[in-house]
Amino acid sequence: MSKKDFYQTLGVTKSSSPEEIKKAYRKLAMQYHPDKNQGNKKAEEKFKEISEAYEVLSDAEKKKNYDMFGHAGVNGNPFGAGGGAQGGNPFGRGGGNPFGGGFGQADINDLFGDIFGEAFGGGGTRSRTSSSQKSSPRGKGADLRYTLSITFEEAAAGTEKVISFVRQVGSREEAAKLSVTVPPGVKEGQRLKLSEEGDKPSSGPAGDLYVIINLQEHLLFKREEADVMLDLPVKYTEAILGTEIEIPTLTGKAQIKIPAGIYSGQVLRLKGKGFPRIGGIGNGDMLVRLLVDTPQKTNSRQKELLEELNRYAEETPLVKTYKEKLENLLRSRK
Repeated sequence: MSKKDFYQTLGVTKSSSPEEIKKAYRKLAMQYHPDKNQGNKKAEEKFKEISEAYEVLSDAEKKKNYDMFGHAGVNGNPFGAGGGAQGGNPFGRGGGNPFGGGFGQADINDLFGDIFGEAFGGGGTRSRTSSSQKSSPRGKGADLRYTLSITFEEAAAGTEKVISFVRQVGSREEAAKLSVTVPPGVKEGQRLKLSEEGDKPSSGPAGDLYVIINLQEHLLFKREEADVMLDLPVKYTEAILGTEIEIPTLTGKAQIKIPAGIYSGQVLRLKGKGFPRIGGIGNGDMLVRLLVDTPQKTNSRQKELLEELNRYAEETPLVKTYKEKLENLLRSRK
C-alpha cells in the first residue's frame, strides 16, 4: 500500500516553517492520541501516521531527502534501530507501540511532555525516555516516563495514586496499573523512580519507570520552596483599625490577626503552615501578603467622614519616609 504524502498528513506545505509544522503536529497529536481514543483503532493508526510524518518533516536532513526522493528518500533506516526492517514503523519497534524508542534527531518523546501535559491535565502522561536507548546496558528494557498531576494539598500531605500506562513485555504490549506513593513536600518536576517497572524484554533487566510530578496551579496559593504565599486583600478601614480574619491553609483554616496601621505589601508569617521540608526538619511557613483595598467610589456621607479624618490625620510612616528622601534628593541637586 502506498503511503500518504507527509505534508497532507499534517495539513502543511513544503514552504511551512518548522514552527508551523510543529504546531500542526501538536494539534493532531492531541486529537488522535490513544489516551483520548482508547480502543479506537482508526485513531491509533492516524496517530502513527502523523507521528511518522512529523518525525521526517521536523528533521532538516530527512525533510530534504523526502522533498527530493519522496518516501524512497527516507527508507534507509530513518527511524533508528530496525526502522527500515519494520515495514515503515516510525516507532522503532514491532507491535505498533506508539511510545517506542529509536527516534533520530527529532525525538518526538521530547514533545510528549509539552503536548499531553496540556491535553490530559491531572490524568498523567507517558513516554519512553529519549536517553534510555543510549545509556542502558545492552538488552535492558527502555525506561518509561509518566507525568502525574497533583494538587498543592496533596503535595503537602502526601498521597497515594494509581496510574495506568502501557509498557512492552517481550514482544507484546501490556496495560499496567501501579500504586505510586507521593511523599509529603514533593516539588514541581521531582522524579519518583519505580525500579524495573519499565519495558521488560524477553531477556535482560527491565527498565525503570520515572513518575514526574506536575504541581497543579492553585486558586489562591503560590509556592516558594517550602513556604506558601497567600495574597490577602483587606479593607482600608481594617488596615487602619486592625481586625482578625479567617484564612485557608494547606491543611484547613487559621485565624490571623491584622494589626492596626498595616500597609499594603506587608507580610505576616504563620510558622509551620507551609510545605514539609524533604529531607529536613519541620515545615516551611505560610506568608500572608496584605493588600490594602481602597474603594473606587464613596457616597456623600463616607466622603464627609474621610475629609474630617484627613484634617486630623497624622502623617503616615511611608509618606513621611518618602518626603524625607525627596528633601535629601532635592538638597543634593542644589
